[in-house]
Amino acid sequence: MNTQGSDDLLWRDFSDLEALDYISEPESFYEGDISALILDYQEETVIPEQQASGSRGATDSKSLGKRKESSTLSGDDSDDFKIPSKRTKTQDNDTSDSQTSADPDTPCLIAHCPKTQRLMERVQLSRGVRYELARLVTSGKLHYSDITEEKLLNLQGPNEIAAPKIAQVFQKASSSAEVTTDPAFAQEIAAHSPWKELDREEEALSRGPYEGLGNSNEYPDWYGGKVEFRGRLQSMDGKKKSYKIVLDQCTLGPSSRFARRFGSWSFLRVKIPQQTFHDPKNNLNIFFRKAFIIWGQVFRACYAKGDNIFFYWTNESFPSGPSIPGRLSFEDFISWHNPLEENSAQLMTKWSARTPLGFSNSVPGPRISQDYILHTEEIVSEEGSEMTDGCGLSTKSIHRALLNQLSLGSLPTAFQFRLAGYKGMFLLRDDGEFQDEEKRVWVRPSQTKIKYPKGMALDPAMLTIDILRTSHMRSPSRISSEIIINLAENGVPHSVFVDLLKTSIQELVRGLTTWDGPDAMFNLWMNVERAGGVLVGRRAREAVGEARVRGYSNRSSEDVELDEEDTDEDGFDTTNAAVPRSIAWWADQISGCPSTLEETVMVLLDSGFLPQESPVLREKLKQVVVKKIESRTQNLRFELEQSCTAFAVPDPFGVLGPEEVQIKSSRRNLKTQDGLLSDIILGDVLITRNPCKLPSDVRKVKAVEHPMLRNYVDVIVFSIQGLRRLIDYLAGGDHDGDIVLAMWAGVLLLKFQNADEKFSHDAHGLDLAFTRDKETGGAFLQRTRTMEPNMRIHAMQAYLLGALHDPSLVGKYSVMHNNAIYKLGYGHPRTHKIACKFVRVLDAPKTGYRIKPETLFADLKLYNHPHGPHWQSSSKKDKKKSAKPKIDTTNIPFLKRDTTSQYARGVFIMDRLRTTADQERDRLLGEMETLFAPLCNKPDPDLTAPWDAAQAWAENGTGGADFTKMKRMDLSKIAQHVQTMYRKHKSILMGLAKSGSNSNIHFTNLPIEVRQDQLRALSKAFATEGPQIEDLPTIADKATLNRYQASYAYKYDAEQNLKDGVKDGVVFRGTCPCANFAPSRLLLGVRTKWSQIISMNASSWSNPFSLFIPSLHSSP
Repeated sequence: MNTQGSDDLLWRDFSDLEALDYISEPESFYEGDISALILDYQEETVIPEQQASGSRGATDSKSLGKRKESSTLSGDDSDDFKIPSKRTKTQDNDTSDSQTSADPDTPCLIAHCPKTQRLMERVQLSRGVRYELARLVTSGKLHYSDITEEKLLNLQGPNEIAAPKIAQVFQKASSSAEVTTDPAFAQEIAAHSPWKELDREEEALSRGPYEGLGNSNEYPDWYGGKVEFRGRLQSMDGKKKSYKIVLDQCTLGPSSRFARRFGSWSFLRVKIPQQTFHDPKNNLNIFFRKAFIIWGQVFRACYAKGDNIFFYWTNESFPSGPSIPGRLSFEDFISWHNPLEENSAQLMTKWSARTPLGFSNSVPGPRISQDYILHTEEIVSEEGSEMTDGCGLSTKSIHRALLNQLSLGSLPTAFQFRLAGYKGMFLLRDDGEFQDEEKRVWVRPSQTKIKYPKGMALDPAMLTIDILRTSHMRSPSRISSEIIINLAENGVPHSVFVDLLKTSIQELVRGLTTWDGPDAMFNLWMNVERAGGVLVGRRAREAVGEARVRGYSNRSSEDVELDEEDTDEDGFDTTNAAVPRSIAWWADQISGCPSTLEETVMVLLDSGFLPQESPVLREKLKQVVVKKIESRTQNLRFELEQSCTAFAVPDPFGVLGPEEVQIKSSRRNLKTQDGLLSDIILGDVLITRNPCKLPSDVRKVKAVEHPMLRNYVDVIVFSIQGLRRLIDYLAGGDHDGDIVLAMWAGVLLLKFQNADEKFSHDAHGLDLAFTRDKETGGAFLQRTRTMEPNMRIHAMQAYLLGALHDPSLVGKYSVMHNNAIYKLGYGHPRTHKIACKFVRVLDAPKTGYRIKPETLFADLKLYNHPHGPHWQSSSKKDKKKSAKPKIDTTNIPFLKRDTTSQYARGVFIMDRLRTTADQERDRLLGEMETLFAPLCNKPDPDLTAPWDAAQAWAENGTGGADFTKMKRMDLSKIAQHVQTMYRKHKSILMGLAKSGSNSNIHFTNLPIEVRQDQLRALSKAFATEGPQIEDLPTIADKATLNRYQASYAYKYDAEQNLKDGVKDGVVFRGTCPCANFAPSRLLLGVRTKWSQIISMNASSWSNPFSLFIPSLHSSP
């Protein structure tokens, strides 16, 4: 391979290293330390002490130390256990240094003091109060010595009453905390405050262990498990690697089977910071095998999902004592969910991958009789391909129950579920049989993930259908760079994508900048709403734990991509677990100002302001447009009108022919080739799914309509004819919940050709690049049978925490594949091979495959590059910066194409799109500067009228000289208060940038929750610290006072902006509580027209006076 340029060293011919794929593999994939071979952010291979993990053996661990005694499942044995000699000694008034120990037998004390624990037990504090005290201790806001019996006595009672009093009792309240407990924020607080829900859950589970599962006569229309207890890992300073866990605020969130069955308080979820997660020497696989202690309760890590660790509260006591009655031990909990003895034929890696079934974010659906969990055969092709893989059937009565329970718009055709040991999709059985109201399901062998003893009565939690997502069809959709590359390499001309990109950007801008014509403001309102995903985002914020199952998202349509949309089928949120005091994007209920920029624009439009006349609306709308232009041109992803996404399901009747699908919507929202809207698509279509790495991952098929499938809407029905499962061509997909993108734009179909099927198979010699852990459950049981409980738990955790092994390999191979595409070409055999390695690495946690160290070394030499292609680097330029590289790469050029390769000829499609996008961005931003040229910064007379009238009234002489003096005095008090608040507001916006010589932090660069807290505190100060109505004898009422304050705030701010040369004129006005002010001009707006079409909570719309700030949106 010949290369050119200064990157020859990085891309010289290492064909001799390619042979390393075929070096014989070591006996175990845990052998070998490759940390020195991984560049920059990469990590070394994790080396667990044990090569395995497993399930409960014949004994039950009751202590943290090593014991030989055994107990029964009931956990009622009250024998004291022995503390190992290496047990960490605890002091009454301080934490231990157990976090610094690498010994997994040494507990980690999250928050524990024997004296404090005894006080809590004597006072009988509620769970929420105990957790909050632990949280304050871990965050350093409380010391054990601060927790006295006198103070704890003030915290008795239920969570809802006692927990909010903690700040007052310990005098640790902050102004921002006070703001969010204001009654004005009742709806926001109710949406996320956990205390009332926690009381209800405790009460329910005290009545019976199954009362939190839903379907309860005692608690109808309610289910438990909705309270989240979270924490985050922090690295401690020192020479040795050491960590501690800091607890985060408790909040409401999604529910899961485990939490409903055992109580929300039985689980703790800890987030690992990215820098620590990717540290090659983090030793987290050892650290998380410890027992973790919170007020004497013992938590053990039971699963790792990415950088999140899930803990279970066991039946053990700390430091010594009997096991906790009624609680399962760690091993018994694992066995309750996934009994290893019944699944001993599985590989241990596969067995451990079943743990997420209990943690999946879900809503409990109907509970069905165990006798009505029926089995049906898999439909298998002549070549052995499972055509119905992952999808079973269910009666209409179940779908109707979901329609009513979730208040869906139409009967769901299919839904993703968990039930007992089964997972996947249930598809409506619509063959005319079983029309009674009995709820039945039919599961297939491919859906059976966990087996339970034959004849055993299943726990009610196992018989409740856990609903993850219901079927819905979204159109149009946006296509990612991976899909664009695939289409271009399979024959679609580059000019098509250039035109589509330009059209997508221009139509977006046109929709936000067309202000004249019939219904112009209504159309603008709708386009702004769609650009910001305002309505769906609001529903998602209010629905909290049920947003996912209802199909809501708290992201705008700009942010929702096929390759990012719910790719985690279990619904695990991998964002930062910390919960700030306010909730992101909730409106300020004191000032009335919405949090999102788009919603602020909508409120102003709704109130009658026009961008042609209002400087404030004009500036905010400009920010919306500029943000969308930059987003579209930076990400190189564009909306394709003739496209949709939906669940893929198999044809239940077998009426579709080979290579056929049916795409039918429950609404007429699919744009056809002639531009009209329809509910059915006919003709050739292109289908794909995430990830789209191989040439064969996009396939041209035929969309048809069949009368027997008329009721199968909002899904894409796949044929079960042929030699191979059709969706299997799409990155090895199946029907257990895969979302498929369909595209039928004629310009894409005309030249597209299906790739050679060889690309859909593994590359030659792939197996020789990997080792595999082949230990089965049976072998594990045999190996660990004589181990002591702690050792057996650690062996089990080696598998359950398998995600901590090489956590960044997926990202590395994805990047290396992108580099190979660019350098060598999409169809190059080596590009194909690196793509296959990516797919195998992606599935490694459940398949047991591990890339060989020598193979990784060779691949990094061949495909790694510090920058990658220029087009990709430019797309990431505004994203969060990673850790500083260990070597200076600023002078290394971007990756170059190998123009001598037969697979990499011509200009790369993304290079061309990058050039086009940059040109469009510069052109459009220039046009926006002209279009949004500042209006004359003249105060709006309608908004200044109340204050002008007040001043005229004060000077009219009515009432005599004394009364005139009183009026002037009252207006002066109002003006002084407004000016004080103005200065405070300006200091908040400007202070950060001047906080230090090296500081470049602007207010708008802070997290949204921090901004909200600061501005809400100012809003409350404006409302409460100024002159009150009783202090102003000449002011008639509170409404009049509000009008005067708001009007003067607007006028004073406008004057200051003119004096300071500020063009946008929107620095302060949003902190004014002026909901009662409504100038007559505002009443003439176009609200009536669209309020008949769009139903929104009227209480959430504020008066426009409260919106005239850049508060959360623009730089100071």
